[in-house]
Amino acid sequence: MQDDYFVLMRARSQQHPLLAWAQSYRPFLKGRPVEVTEPVQLMLGEPVPPRPVMVDHHSLPDPVVSPRVKVVLDEARLHGVQLVAAGVQVGDATLTYWLVHMWRRIACVDRERSELTVDPDDGDVLDIQRLVLDEEVLGEVPLEERLAFRLAESVVHLFHRTVVERVLSLTPPPEGLRFIPVTEWGDSAAFH
Repeated sequence: MQDDYFVLMRARSQQHPLLAWAQSYRPFLKGRPVEVTEPVQLMLGEPVPPRPVMVDHHSLPDPVVSPRVKVVLDEARLHGVQLVAAGVQVGDATLTYWLVHMWRRIACVDRERSELTVDPDDGDVLDIQRLVLDEEVLGEVPLEERLAFRLAESVVHLFHRTVVERVLSLTPPPEGLRFIPVTEWGDSAAFH
C-alpha cells in the first residue's frame, strides 16, 4: 500500500508563481465542504517572478489546478475533494483555475515507523522527515473514499496511483506538478 500513494508537490521552477488568497480563506480551514456562489479570488504570491509562467498546478499551499487537470479529477469522482472555481489575478487578466479543497483528512501517519518531529506538549506532528502510512487505518477506509485525501497530521496532499496515472496521461503532459512516491517523500522533498 505504501507504493500506491504519491504526494502532490509543485515543480521546482522559479518561473511558476506561488498563489495567495485575495479574500478570506477561513471556511477552507474546516474539514468539510464549503458553500461558494462565485469563484474564490486568488493572486500571485510573494515572491512574484519577473515573468510568471502559469501552468497546470500551483500551490496555495492547497493545490490549484488548470481546467484540464480539473476535468481529470472530476472524472475520478474523488470522495472528500471539492473542486472550487477560482479566479487568479495575473496582471490585468483574471485566469480560471480550480482550488482542490481536500476536506477529507485521514489520520494515517504510522507514528512508530515514520521519522517525525513531534511537539512534546501536545503530540502534534511538526515535521515529517520520512513518511510511512498506517496500512491498517487505510485498510479500514474503502479505496473509493481514499483516492485523494489530506493527512490529518500535516498539510500533505496524497493521491492514489490510479489518479496519478490519469493526470500524468494528459497530452501534452501537465506542467507545474510532481507526484513524489510516499516512500521517497519527506518535508525536504521540495528542495530535491
